[in-house]
Amino acid sequence: MNTARFALLPREGLFCKNGRGWYTSDVGRSHSHDWPPPSTVLGALRAAWGQTLLARRGPGAPLDWERETQGIAIRKLLTLWRPVGESSFGPESRLWPVPADVLWGKEKSQRLLPRPLSVDVGTLGSKDDELLEGLWVPSLPKAKPDVAPSFWTDEMMRRWLRGEAPGSPLAPEPVRRNDIHVTLNVKSQTAEPGMLYQSEVLETLGSESDAHPVGEWALGVECVVPDAAKAFPSGLLGLGGKRRLTSTEPVTPSLFAPPPDLPACSPGLRLILATPAYFKEGWLPDGLTRGETRDGQPAWVGTLPGVDGKVVLRAAMVPRPLELSTWDMVARAPRATRRLVPSGATYFFEKWDESGFTSLEKLWLAAWGASPEAGPHEGLGLVLPGHWNPREAHT
Repeated sequence: MNTARFALLPREGLFCKNGRGWYTSDVGRSHSHDWPPPSTVLGALRAAWGQTLLARRGPGAPLDWERETQGIAIRKLLTLWRPVGESSFGPESRLWPVPADVLWGKEKSQRLLPRPLSVDVGTLGSKDDELLEGLWVPSLPKAKPDVAPSFWTDEMMRRWLRGEAPGSPLAPEPVRRNDIHVTLNVKSQTAEPGMLYQSEVLETLGSESDAHPVGEWALGVECVVPDAAKAFPSGLLGLGGKRRLTSTEPVTPSLFAPPPDLPACSPGLRLILATPAYFKEGWLPDGLTRGETRDGQPAWVGTLPGVDGKVVLRAAMVPRPLELSTWDMVARAPRATRRLVPSGATYFFEKWDESGFTSLEKLWLAAWGASPEAGPHEGLGLVLPGHWNPREAHT
């Protein structure tokens, strides 16, 4: 197996329909994901590899799509942006989802610091009541927060992982448009019933603003490919709905490397999801089970990939789940809808023995959780490790 690293540059916009049907309150309108999910990227790469195999074998050659394309596996997946005219992507081109532990304000952003509950709070009869009541929660101000941006720049995220304010400048915002589709009846020259609709398209060549020049959006991919795919991918491939044309560009390993100013150690661990994650127990990360802390309090205790020793889940800030519906191109049928933890979700951990965490760089973009279809190599559950001091919660 070989490792391929490249950027996908959509040239006609992106349409990645979500699971909402056509017959909603907005009749005739389709809704798309805010950004292509990892499953969409993996499907595009497997389809491109299958087409490559067919081209090599000649017309009429058989192909077992499911088996012969399963060698493609995504290891790392990034959102990228650069001004038009720049020749390459670097670490400064990376954009990250806004973490859930920030209360965003245009003038000043506030960190949501989890603290132990000072009063007893009853829950609603779940079997995990005592564990849920033991989780730490942040204290929220009464004022309504501002609407957070879609992405943070690499510099803003690095500051946040070090425990500092995100600062500025802000990342560019994606631009969307609505495309109108209509099918005309040849005889009547009128629209066919049910064939007048609109789709939401993400522009990948953004317009100029006061803060940013005209830029282009891309996806950085590090994936495993079969030995026979030495020059893969080559040429154009289709991405998302209508298989919109997407070109490829090679990138260097430094694009996926941890930043040099990432904290090397921390008394506690803050993990932010860079991509959506699939956990068997919904929002609860895999590897955690019912247990007790050192002082005998009920808690979720277990192990995490890349972390030595037992950990205790102290807090979780998780937005609404991402419902992911995908299509099986081989079976020509929909797959079962999956409920994913969205990117930006933030988890706080403490070592069970309170010894602290070391070698945080090993957790940079590590895969967390699994996918029932592709195992842990679909690009889901990539994490960003950051500094957290649990003792701040008691001050």
